[in-house]
Amino acid sequence: MKRSMCAWLWVIVIWLGGCGTWRTPPPPASPWPTASPTIKPLPTATFTPIPTWTPTATPTATPIPPLVVNMTWPAYLSALDPLFITVDVVPPAGSMAPIGVSAKVYDPASSVYQVYDFVRQGQRRYVSTTPVQLSLDAPAGHWWLVVHVETPLNVTGERMFAFQPAPIAYRLLTDTLPAGAMLQVPLAFNEVIAQGDQYAGGRVWQYNGGEIGVWWAPGPTEALLLNNAVVMLEATHDPTAPPEVLDGEEIKWQDRAAFHFRERWPGKSGGPSEAWVIQDKNFWLYVLRVRAVGMETIPSFMQEIAAKFALSGK
Repeated sequence: MKRSMCAWLWVIVIWLGGCGTWRTPPPPASPWPTASPTIKPLPTATFTPIPTWTPTATPTATPIPPLVVNMTWPAYLSALDPLFITVDVVPPAGSMAPIGVSAKVYDPASSVYQVYDFVRQGQRRYVSTTPVQLSLDAPAGHWWLVVHVETPLNVTGERMFAFQPAPIAYRLLTDTLPAGAMLQVPLAFNEVIAQGDQYAGGRVWQYNGGEIGVWWAPGPTEALLLNNAVVMLEATHDPTAPPEVLDGEEIKWQDRAAFHFRERWPGKSGGPSEAWVIQDKNFWLYVLRVRAVGMETIPSFMQEIAAKFALSGK
């Protein structure tokens, strides 16, 4: 009885299901609301360039200022006025670099006339040990003074100078000296003694620390002897302050009999001297003397003038 009842119930259920629309059961409710996730775009990558390597700059050394040379030189140089070379140098502040100075003078043919050494005077001045002394017969034309400065520093400033020998005017002594006697005395010389006439007399000139004089008188008509030469020499001395005669020797002066003496003159205006007693063909005696005046060296131009003293034959 019970099994029959259950069978009928299943028949009824199946029939009811065929008579109606089958509905899909709704999904079970979520116990929590689920939010859809928001997808955020990834940030665009920004490319940072690799920095360029810059080498460290090497420090630039501060340039050292040059050594400055200051000097002047005349356009004309007289043989009567020898001139020392003076060079002033201005080194950079604080510089201890060594400095050496030398110089050369070249003649118009580009030959070396003279080389000059220098000594230091003071902090910045260098002076040649000897002056530039031209000959009385120095060839005309352009001469050159070239100064050399030896130093590791750069050097600026004029160091080459062109110059010319200054012309020299001479006295006309034709009516002063005996006939046949020739002496070239520059016009610039000062005449300090003028005695006698053309028969017997004397003339003395001074200039720039030097003196030249010539005396003449008739002598014995015989060969020149030492005692006669000494008498003639002493006749030209200052009787109030005579010089000391150091020595004497017999020589020839242009094939004429002569004696050469060395003297020492006293006083502040004194100094060494050289004197020659010369006999001409007519037995006239001449005393030719050059001496330093207040100096220890006879000026070379005085020596040069004396060497040109000549006696012509009669």
